[in-house]
Amino acid sequence: MRIGFDVRPVFRKNSRRRGIGKQTGQLIRYLLEINQDHSFVLYTLRDESLSFPGTYESRSIFQLNRPQRLNWLVDACFLPGQIWRDNIDLFHATDLTSIPNRSTAQVWITVHDLIPLVFWEKTIATVPWDYRHALQRAWRQLSRVDQIVTVSNHSKKDICERLNISPSKVHVLYSGRNEQFGPVDLQVATDRLRRDYGISPPFLFYVGGSDFRKNLERLVEAYYRIRKLGFEGKLVMAGETFRWNIFETVSLRKKIAKLGLTDWVELPGYVPEDDLPLFYSACEMFIFPSLYEGFGFPVLEAMQCGAPVLAGRVSSIPEVAGEAAAYFEPRQVEDIVSVFDRVYGDPEKLKEMRQKGFEQARRFDWRQTSRKLLQLYREYGAG
Repeated sequence: MRIGFDVRPVFRKNSRRRGIGKQTGQLIRYLLEINQDHSFVLYTLRDESLSFPGTYESRSIFQLNRPQRLNWLVDACFLPGQIWRDNIDLFHATDLTSIPNRSTAQVWITVHDLIPLVFWEKTIATVPWDYRHALQRAWRQLSRVDQIVTVSNHSKKDICERLNISPSKVHVLYSGRNEQFGPVDLQVATDRLRRDYGISPPFLFYVGGSDFRKNLERLVEAYYRIRKLGFEGKLVMAGETFRWNIFETVSLRKKIAKLGLTDWVELPGYVPEDDLPLFYSACEMFIFPSLYEGFGFPVLEAMQCGAPVLAGRVSSIPEVAGEAAAYFEPRQVEDIVSVFDRVYGDPEKLKEMRQKGFEQARRFDWRQTSRKLLQLYREYGAG
């Protein structure tokens, strides 16, 4: 088959450092590495050169720079013609709003989650009306695409139940682990963190976004109470948006100041992937209080590096962490504090969590995921 695969989330500013960008980039890399049966045409952004392994063609797709959110309209109108000109048998969309209006090829799509629908009241309040329309259009179109790929059983359940889609059309392919992640010697990690970031252990660590579903104000409240229990380390929260002057981060900084934690909470901003293992390896615990995840890459990365994981027992997180994590109810600050206190005071438990984390992380393999997707292409694809 001739497969068109959309790699634009790997390069778009709003997705390249988030789960959709990571998942798309790693998946196509391993697909091309093991593929023997199909020819791939990769759809990319203008002026972005591709460096994936293997054999493929590339096509630059026009996009609006401002406002970027209107590119769903460009895709709806112009992707069908591009797919036809490229003689594509199967087009695999990787962004929910990049479904063509019509297509001469089969249309598959990866849907990571239905977060905007699950939290629709928040979406209405924070997302421009035109992009809300794009999302609603995309959800309607999912009933007409040929096959849907998603990244967890929880996301599949949401897709089927909330959009009334047959489970037989939705296929779960877990994301894999980044093989570059692993434990770093504690002294090496400590020296690098002190030199490059001015951060010294002990500290609790979080990395990810800062939007409301990440539940960070409750994390800060829990940390305040954890300090009252006698924990003397800092709380480090890393992520690109923590340095942005946007409502959610302004509100978070006000919360930190109100609790008198300004000197105890570090917000280093974006941390390159090469440096993340330093934080995971040196932290006392990785705490992930998110209310909803389609998959949850930070949990997997933390386990790979030997960090004990505390996380909410919600959405897909138990699928990723399995028995390796200690779970809390993320909407209850008291429960976050209680679980921390119970685990942190038990060195044997921490040791067990680290070992189980290594074992759990090894279950997520990109080559296995890519083989499964190629099998789905063979089983359900056209041509």
